[in-house]
Amino acid sequence: MRSPRRVLPRGSGSAALRVLLLSAPVGEGHVAAARALAARMRTLWPHAEVSEVETVAGGPRRTALLTGAYQVVMRWAPGLYGVAYDVLGRLPRVAVLFQRLGAPATARSLRPVLRAHAPDLVVCTYPVTTGGLALLRRRGELTARTVAVVTDPAVHPFWIWPDVDETWTMLDSAAADARRLGARDVRVVPPAVGPRFGPSGAGRKASLLPRGDSFDAFLPRGGITVLVTGGSLGFGSLEAVTDAVLTAGARAVVLAGRNDDLHRRLTARHDLRLRVLGWTDRVPEEMAAADLVLTTGGGMIAAEALAVGRPVLFATPVPGHGRAAARALADAGLAVACPTADDVARAVAALAADPRRRDELARAARAFSARDLDAELTALAARC
Repeated sequence: MRSPRRVLPRGSGSAALRVLLLSAPVGEGHVAAARALAARMRTLWPHAEVSEVETVAGGPRRTALLTGAYQVVMRWAPGLYGVAYDVLGRLPRVAVLFQRLGAPATARSLRPVLRAHAPDLVVCTYPVTTGGLALLRRRGELTARTVAVVTDPAVHPFWIWPDVDETWTMLDSAAADARRLGARDVRVVPPAVGPRFGPSGAGRKASLLPRGDSFDAFLPRGGITVLVTGGSLGFGSLEAVTDAVLTAGARAVVLAGRNDDLHRRLTARHDLRLRVLGWTDRVPEEMAAADLVLTTGGGMIAAEALAVGRPVLFATPVPGHGRAAARALADAGLAVACPTADDVARAVAALAADPRRRDELARAARAFSARDLDAELTALAARC
């Protein structure tokens, strides 16, 4: 691999920096973070060559296998995933063993990708892929600066690879855990979200439905509106959570994502307090229009909601990273954790009746998201 070259930020007239963003289509969060970083880099470094590759380990077959397995497990046996996540989280030495077993195959598949792009800087948002980079770095085969971006609020041992140059987390508590697990040069950095997820959207009251929906005028007036999401794949107990929101007297707008069965079941209710959207690119607008954002998934939806300045509720979060994210953000005062559907109903009713508490959560969200990610990227360029 080529040696790194120094580059200065935008306006410096510097030589082109070659940047490679690696992510994986295992859920949408890893890819969304990489895309957001790439967009910011292209603006900050107009002379840089920024490339994006979505792969688990460089091989399309392995990527498809792991992506499919993740979707099946999370839809049909999420408890199994949660047990594995929790056990390996409590036994980091066992996690390291599994890391070492998988890293050689990942590194082998990444070699042609790295040769094709010859990067000066590699930023990775998926932990398995980071493992291949770490192994190549340790062997001296990769001289580019490597950055592991943790897209979850909580750090699991699988995220930590001591041989990468930098590890980025979004919370101080996660940074402390990363250092304890052996990460080097840990930095607390704002989460990478797209430019449309910002406080400017918080003042817009966008339509809760796609344009042309004739039922929009019949949405009940008064009360609060809760945006309900299970991430891109519609994971979690979304029907039970939706029922809890309605029981609390709120309106619900449900993002079913790519879960077509969920979309059909909820739409078939014909409940005027409920609207259901499939896969959509209007998530920032829907967040801006809602009073609360309720998620059953992991950290990316929460990070986007916080960037818009909306209070976040974790509702019956999915086992594993979902529950860990809920605990981490609740402990940081940035979310409300609701382990059961009954907890959801109580929390929504309480927040509906207490606008001051909603404002407190919204202020905390805005303060958390006010940190400057562009400044962090500018500083990163200086370290390359």
